[in-house]
Amino acid sequence: MANHGVARAERARQIGAAGAIGALAGAALTAHRGWRAVAAGALAGAAGLAITDTVARARQQPGEIPALWSRIIASGALAAPPGWAADRLVKAGPVPVATVAGAAAGALGLRPQKVLLGPAAGAAIGLALASRGGRVPGSVAAAAAVVGYRVTSALLFRDPQLSLLAERVQAEDVPFVVPLASQTRYVGTDYVRSLA
Repeated sequence: MANHGVARAERARQIGAAGAIGALAGAALTAHRGWRAVAAGALAGAAGLAITDTVARARQQPGEIPALWSRIIASGALAAPPGWAADRLVKAGPVPVATVAGAAAGALGLRPQKVLLGPAAGAAIGLALASRGGRVPGSVAAAAAVVGYRVTSALLFRDPQLSLLAERVQAEDVPFVVPLASQTRYVGTDYVRSLA
């Protein structure tokens, strides 16, 4: 029963963190429209990202990371506040903000092709936003660049960059791994003594 309570508390913490990220993103995306829009945006963003996270984690299988679509939405939400700050502090337009946001997202991809795609995708998205006419907030440019880059990257580079788990590895590929089942409910370093 204690494990169920710990899992429930962890789940609540994850939903709360997603809601906080969503609230910041919603506020940043609506900041140019006045305080009422900011309040509504923060509420909508908190609810939207909390629901997204809840659905993604409910569908998540043991040993898996959350679904790609939910990670893309979360990364777009994380990009909105820095885009707002760049717009507010530097008065940068949508092209530089989107280019920098795309470059940052590409750099996090680590692979050379993703690093190169990031600023190119960001600049293309920034140019597309600027060509629509009217003022484009930095928060919108940054979020659109990151989401656009992540979607394009997922479509172009379909092979996984790395695997965090080795559930499908052949035993001969990992001769140094010694499977050992626990004889108690305690998890610690005592297994070393039993191996010796």
